[in-house]
Amino acid sequence: MGIIFESTFKIRSFHLDSFGHVNNARYLELLEEARWQFAEHHGLVDLLNEANLGFIIMQMSLRFRLPVVEGDTIQVFTSLITLGSNIGEVEQLIKKKDAGKLAAKSLFTFVLIDRSSGASVPIEGNIRSLLTQIIQPKKRTGETL
Repeated sequence: MGIIFESTFKIRSFHLDSFGHVNNARYLELLEEARWQFAEHHGLVDLLNEANLGFIIMQMSLRFRLPVVEGDTIQVFTSLITLGSNIGEVEQLIKKKDAGKLAAKSLFTFVLIDRSSGASVPIEGNIRSLLTQIIQPKKRTGETL
């Protein structure tokens, strides 16, 4: 029942820092784009807009494992792994496509807000129904980010 969504990106020179690998801020941009693709693919963006709601990131962690450089093609695997009454967690893995090796791992904790008031609101109704269909519960391995 759970869904893992894949996004693919070609790394360009503008993604790099002075050390010749992807800048840490660019990782966040690539991960955000992959989350938007995930949400659009599942129809979540339309549901949120209809209800004047939005998700905001309240906490994140990102662990780098391998450098990513110009010319690399990366795959970002996005999955919703936990869903509570008010918050959820999205895990994203970045792999180098050619090598198949894990380059980075991230975890984003989000909350649903009313865009008019900015107040957090429970995750319920059609949005909860949709998220319940696409959740990919995390298997606990003892490994931390």
